[in-house]
Amino acid sequence: MEMLELITALVLWLFVLIPSFIIAGEVSKKKDDPFIIGVTTQTSFFLLSVAVISLIGNLTQYGFRFSLMYVPKAFFVGLLLSAITAPIAHKLVQNYRPDFLPDSAVKMVLLMLILAPLGEETLYRGLIEGYLLCHTSFWVAIVFTAIIFGLIHIPAFRDAPEGFRTFIVLDAFLLGLAAGYFRAVSSSLIPPYTLHSAANLVGMIGWLWLESD
Repeated sequence: MEMLELITALVLWLFVLIPSFIIAGEVSKKKDDPFIIGVTTQTSFFLLSVAVISLIGNLTQYGFRFSLMYVPKAFFVGLLLSAITAPIAHKLVQNYRPDFLPDSAVKMVLLMLILAPLGEETLYRGLIEGYLLCHTSFWVAIVFTAIIFGLIHIPAFRDAPEGFRTFIVLDAFLLGLAAGYFRAVSSSLIPPYTLHSAANLVGMIGWLWLESD
């Protein structure tokens, strides 16, 4: 029975992921701008996830509730995780720069600190983990969602050095575990939004520092 629920969660994930990538692909044909493509992808993640959630349940049940109880802890954990992993990433990155990074600091802030956490956390911790929390166990929901979240970073970093790509997948998995835990214990998406944004803040500062050298 649990396997059926995991398969259902994968189907829900693909139901959002595939149309989002198709839409972003069509946009890229007209405007090959990483920022525009990123905005399109994350907006699609958010809107399609909300639409699916509305069809299969209710928004409150899937994390759309106001709760600040775990926000300070989530912010600290996000900073800590990224601060620990950033030096390793710096050693592995070589001269690689992801092609999805915007070309200005302002655009990077909008995409990495606001839109990416909003879109990705709504899809992964909202829709996918929310569904699994309703139909499976606490840790199955957290770990399974974190695995998917980690693996989806493989195509995103397909042109990266192999060691760096492997590290990014593991790093995303750990971030997914932490975000998933805060989502589960708080019944709210606000803590995982906060954690994701805090982790991206450290990563963004790292990229800007590398590019300034």
